[in-house]
Amino acid sequence: MSHAAKLSATSGRLLATAMSTKTSTETAALRHPVAKGWFVHSFTALGALCGMFGLMAVGDRNYKIAILWLAIAMVVDGLDGLAARKYEVKTHVPRIDGYTLDLIIDFVTCIVIPVMFMLRFFMLPHNPWGAIIASFVMLMSALWMSRTDQMTSDHFFNGFPCEWNMIVPTLFLLNMKPWPTAIACILLALTQLTNWKFLHPMQVRKFRPLTITVTVVWLATVLLMTADLPARNPIGEALLIACPLYIVGVGVWRTINGPTGGGDETAMPSTMHC
Repeated sequence: MSHAAKLSATSGRLLATAMSTKTSTETAALRHPVAKGWFVHSFTALGALCGMFGLMAVGDRNYKIAILWLAIAMVVDGLDGLAARKYEVKTHVPRIDGYTLDLIIDFVTCIVIPVMFMLRFFMLPHNPWGAIIASFVMLMSALWMSRTDQMTSDHFFNGFPCEWNMIVPTLFLLNMKPWPTAIACILLALTQLTNWKFLHPMQVRKFRPLTITVTVVWLATVLLMTADLPARNPIGEALLIACPLYIVGVGVWRTINGPTGGGDETAMPSTMHC
């Protein structure tokens, strides 16, 4: 073997060793609890990007893309809390408050974008009523986000938990008229400072498999019907109605029958992320 060939072979072995060492180091880093914590927080922060792109789509009057970004944000919001609890991010990355991070993103993706969506696509009555109703929704939602008793110990929400990112696409796909839309929004907003119970789709243990199934079916239906607009789909519309009715129905049941699974009415902030 020539000197050049030997040098090339040696260089190749050194490069392979370096790459192997780097890969092992990276793998070990990813296994580190702190690295996992930062990854979870970064994943949560992706919701901010969903909010930005969703708001841009609303501004461009592109309802399909806007709903798509809202759906992606919902998936991120549904998964990050599970990961945060699994990897104990509060312990390993204490400098980042996951609850505050989640709250900031939720205010954009669950409130600002859906309200702007209703205004941009004329889902509310014409001015000045549309602006007044939208302002009322924003005001009540801001107050709910500031509640210190957002959840009970068995993980039901006190008052409507600003899930406008579910309500608005549902009403839009159902082609709801402006005044029925306005009335639905007003009624939900009025519950936000009450102790009327609403179901958390991930954390309430009772009915959890059914709740997750209903939520996934609803989300898939929203995406399929949005892609198929302006065509109407009676089966899809029935599924869209079923999910909110289920969530409201379980909330009514919990309000009347009291705590589940050994829980009580002890108030605490929402734990959607942390």
